[in-house]
Amino acid sequence: MSSLIKLPEGSVCWPIAALSSAAQDVRHAQTSVHHARGGKALSGTTRWERCYADVCAWIEWDWVEISEGTVAQADPLNVRSNVLLLDERNRPLLSSRRRTTLATLVYLLPWQGPVLDKLRSGDAEPPRRVAGAAQRLAA
Repeated sequence: MSSLIKLPEGSVCWPIAALSSAAQDVRHAQTSVHHARGGKALSGTTRWERCYADVCAWIEWDWVEISEGTVAQADPLNVRSNVLLLDERNRPLLSSRRRTTLATLVYLLPWQGPVLDKLRSGDAEPPRRVAGAAQRLAA
């Protein structure tokens, strides 16, 4: 039986020992805002990346706006990533340890600033209704 791990296309391996330096190299890539029915921005997703010559390692998570100017992770243990974290013996971390390690990485990132910038910018405004669509609803 082979001990090689078959990684999905685009996956990146990071030794867990490199986590603190990875936090310094990871950069904000994008933030999206999801609008609630009332039109107020209440949640979204943010993605951070560390690009290498041939591939980008990325992590992303959902966030919620608690109150104006305050955002938090929607679920701190639900961080999506293409990163395979390796232990001291270069073996993949167990799922539970991987989740907590990625949560720690998110904690080390200054992610709230870019999210709040996006909320304050005009990009976060809810889509405007077209007058014709409103008239059709009234009819």
